[in-house]
Amino acid sequence: MTATSCSSSSSSSSSMAAPLQYEATPHLSVNTSSPPCDTTSPEDTQIISNQIISDDPALWPKAIDDNARCQIVRKGPLQITDMDFPQNTENPPWRFTKDNYKMTMRNGEKIQRSWLMYSVSTDTVFCFSCTLFGKCDSALSSSGYCAWNNLDHHLKEHEYSNMHCENMRSWHDLQKRLQTRTTIDQTHQNLLQIEIEHWKGVIRRVISIICHLAESNQALRGPSNVLYDHHNGNFLSLVELMAQYDPVLSEHIRRIQNKETKVHYLSGIIQNEIITLVGDKTLEEIVRRVTKAKYFSVIMDCTPDISHKEQLSIVLRIVNCEPSVGVSIAEHFIGFIDIEDTTGRGLTETLLEHLQNHNLNISDCRGQSYDNGSNMMGQKQGVQSRILQNCKALCVPCSSHTLNLVVADAAKSSVLAISFFGVLQRLYNLFSSSVQRWAILKEHVKQLSLKPLSTTRWEACIESVKAVRYQLPQILKALSALQTFAVEKRDSETMSTANALHDELKSWHFLLCTMIWYNVLYQVNLVSKLLQSPDVSLETIKTETQGVRQCLENLRDSGLASCQSDAVEIAEELEIEMELPEKRQRKAAKHYQHEGAAETQSSPEESFKREFFLPLVDTALRSLNDRFSKMEDVYVLYSFLFSKKSMQQVLKSGKIRASCKNLEQTMHDIEADDLELEINSAVYTFPDHASTCPHDMLNYIYSENLLDLYSNLSIALRLLLTLPVSVASGERSFSALKLIKTYLRSTMCQERLTGLALISIERDVRRSLDMEDIVAAFAEAKQQF
Repeated sequence: MTATSCSSSSSSSSSMAAPLQYEATPHLSVNTSSPPCDTTSPEDTQIISNQIISDDPALWPKAIDDNARCQIVRKGPLQITDMDFPQNTENPPWRFTKDNYKMTMRNGEKIQRSWLMYSVSTDTVFCFSCTLFGKCDSALSSSGYCAWNNLDHHLKEHEYSNMHCENMRSWHDLQKRLQTRTTIDQTHQNLLQIEIEHWKGVIRRVISIICHLAESNQALRGPSNVLYDHHNGNFLSLVELMAQYDPVLSEHIRRIQNKETKVHYLSGIIQNEIITLVGDKTLEEIVRRVTKAKYFSVIMDCTPDISHKEQLSIVLRIVNCEPSVGVSIAEHFIGFIDIEDTTGRGLTETLLEHLQNHNLNISDCRGQSYDNGSNMMGQKQGVQSRILQNCKALCVPCSSHTLNLVVADAAKSSVLAISFFGVLQRLYNLFSSSVQRWAILKEHVKQLSLKPLSTTRWEACIESVKAVRYQLPQILKALSALQTFAVEKRDSETMSTANALHDELKSWHFLLCTMIWYNVLYQVNLVSKLLQSPDVSLETIKTETQGVRQCLENLRDSGLASCQSDAVEIAEELEIEMELPEKRQRKAAKHYQHEGAAETQSSPEESFKREFFLPLVDTALRSLNDRFSKMEDVYVLYSFLFSKKSMQQVLKSGKIRASCKNLEQTMHDIEADDLELEINSAVYTFPDHASTCPHDMLNYIYSENLLDLYSNLSIALRLLLTLPVSVASGERSFSALKLIKTYLRSTMCQERLTGLALISIERDVRRSLDMEDIVAAFAEAKQQF
């Protein structure tokens, strides 16, 4: 090829129609009046001449044809300057620098070597023109040159050689003709460019359809892979629908029907490749954001999937800081891992290996949060203790799980407390066991439906109690109607169960238990829902748990009377006798005549308070204090940064130096003396609207570009905000897992599962990606040089 020609006489019309490699996929048919159209056979894997070429010269094809040469000239040479070039193994070590891109003249002026390119993959340099036109025997045009200690001399020798000058003229001549469209085969080039844009358009639409279905957690394939078949699945159905209105897909299907092309990019194999590619690109963007944020925390949890595989979900929490913009907290899902060893050691090794594979340094991990399982939270063999051996990641137990355990402890505080939730579960089981019974319930209970109890779902208890608290009269009517229905059906078991539950629900002690439990669960549920947000930080846990503790203490002092007054209104409406059942008191046997009389019998109200109310509240308080006591060390470390008021109190007490020193010695990320000076300045200069919480203070520093004034304070606040407070993000990933891997898709491979999960859970990150980069990456993945 000369500088005046850009022909490709050997390219056929079919090769122009597909700028990417043929796909070796199963048979695809079109269910129309025309004959079916086959895909390419596995051995038909020839390379289409017009490929998307890499920017790395070491990855260019050995035999560059005319179309590839034109494409490379259009893009031009890429000179990398924003990387840390690696050193070689010589003594002393040498390496390539960005100064080598310039030629220094005798008078000191520097002229750019536009032809010099650096290869990241091979750590060598190439001559753009000589590599492209292949008329030079130098290493700069074949394998690349990497003798850095002799680079300047070799470059000067090469750039004045006759072959290099001839190749440079050919390059600039071809570049000029391509820009002015005066090449000999310009008509062919125009047609080829049209075909390139057509196939790029097809790939864009295929990727968009796959991402749309993945974000909605819908299945892509069906029993059939035939176009215009009723059972071909969601993906092909959407292709058919878009083809009715989109000219690109309409033309694509027309070519498949008329056998004008064997390339269709609609098969299941291509779907898997695109899912993996988009998932990898999404993960790369997440890793880039985590690396930019520097500090991160790990949130990790396990659950079995529908195919009985243990899936480990890993979520990373970071603080995004943008000068002049502000601060945002994000928790990013980075994948599911199929694990077999669920011990603390196995989980730790899996986590460290996964982070290393994505070039994330565990030494930058500053926090970790798990559920309360022994393999996670064990003090000696748990994941948290093993991670602490590798970094300074403080462990924060999941606050929502902890609150759920507080409720579970309170529910086991007495026999009456245990039986109360047993009644609620029996009530739900009775009505949900048949369609006719549920219809009777819905006929009478219009608003809140009965809910089953759950040991894992945090809001199950409050939802179950709430339905009874506000709809007890309607539920009693439904039970009466169910008794009548059971008599008509001669169902003695249902009639007996409904009658027993009716009597139980229409008792004064059950009504009191309902009011008490609702007041307790309402406060706990408010805090639990608040702590599930990614924006919540450590100071919120302390504030809200103190609020729950205060509410429980107030309930213990005067809450029983308040609950009784609320219960009286419902009791009067239902004509319930407001008396607690009396229990026969055990009398102590007299062994001697001189012993005193038996103790005075306590009233039913006092027995109820002593046997149910006080054990419930006291158990909840004790469990709350015990389970959140693990947070005290973290509170002591960071509490002086919770607000400007906290800083002022520490300054006033004279403990600011000790607090800063403690943080420096524990985390080793700040200078204690400088932090003390910055806090002294911040308490006087920070406005009131930016002083109520760590997030507002850090956001003020970055949005107002005050990083140079509060550098250590900003680092301390970032460390504080990086700490996670719950594993709610991991639990949400399990919700997506159940929607993606259903019993109809139980044989899904792990790679496809992770790709679909990344697209679904991290949809905002995926939508921020450049579609052209994904198309180019797909094209490069289909090349085989």
